[in-house]
Amino acid sequence: MTQRSTSYTIREFESGDRASFRELYETVFGAEQGTEWFDWKYRENPYVDHVPIIVATNGHDRIVGARPFLALALQVTANRELALQPCDTMVHPDHRRQGLFTRMTARAIERYADHEAALFFNFPNWHSQGGYEKLGWKPIGHIATRYRLHRLPRRVGNGSTAERFGGAVVRTVQRAYLGIRDALTKPPSGTTVSKHDQAPVDALLTLYRDAAPDEIHVLRDEQFWNWRFDNPDWIYRYYLVHESSEPVAGAVVGRKATEPGHVRLTDVVPVTPADDTTAALLATVIDDHPDADAILAPQTLPKHVCTAFGFLSDTRLPLSAVSSPTTLVARPATREADSWPASVRPAQTLANWSITFAEQDTS
Repeated sequence: MTQRSTSYTIREFESGDRASFRELYETVFGAEQGTEWFDWKYRENPYVDHVPIIVATNGHDRIVGARPFLALALQVTANRELALQPCDTMVHPDHRRQGLFTRMTARAIERYADHEAALFFNFPNWHSQGGYEKLGWKPIGHIATRYRLHRLPRRVGNGSTAERFGGAVVRTVQRAYLGIRDALTKPPSGTTVSKHDQAPVDALLTLYRDAAPDEIHVLRDEQFWNWRFDNPDWIYRYYLVHESSEPVAGAVVGRKATEPGHVRLTDVVPVTPADDTTAALLATVIDDHPDADAILAPQTLPKHVCTAFGFLSDTRLPLSAVSSPTTLVARPATREADSWPASVRPAQTLANWSITFAEQDTS
């Protein structure tokens, strides 16, 4: 099924579209993505049996717009629901202001309405959030990210001598502050942390099943562990925290190949570990990444433990003055935006969500 206007066709992705999609990606984002990335994210996604992309073509059948979705399985109370996360949305510069974003989104809603998907959710920036709201997405709330800043920018303001001196003073104070924090936060005795280049799937599955959160979250089943962290744009390492040789928590730590200075605790199981377990994990990750510009942690970790290790929330001063919060928005996969089925109605309330970086396509 297609929708036509004078010059554009809005349709579902077809098998011969991959090269044209990647060409448009390079034009819009200024970066080349290989077939391995495309296949991992869209062709080999284990939660759908098709490539979840809507495209816009011009009269020559050239892709000039794309509306892709990352498919994820969400655990919503007692139900497993398919959710679609808009991502990598793009329109060729020569074809903007033609309503293609709206038309591709409307086509996607029609495609999935009353079908296999139950929910759309994502984390738009301030520029695109208004567009989502016009199409029925509801702002759910802000998701905090905690930053441990190892290095601050070397240039402040216009780079004058006084400002450079001030920046050096701030960096010195920051290093001293973290040094004091680290001296006061020794990992608990009797706890060990093992490191793995490959996912210890059995241990991670057991840890998740033994303490799955009651809130809405990505279902961490065997498919998830075997697929989610095969993203070729990222380098991941796995950590297991042991007490008396038994695993009590696990974590996935990632670095993006093009942004190696930022280290992320991409996922943690249980999503809210015990205080001592969190302390052991943070101490090990910090010790393993002395060259990181920043270490990022999800808001699910115990706040007071993160604070003890020098992490600051981007929803509070001082970081909130220089950063934009991550906003969660959601929409039911129904034709009418206000028709929330009972199965996903809890998704309208932020307190009903438990989100790490694993729920976010950019991690």
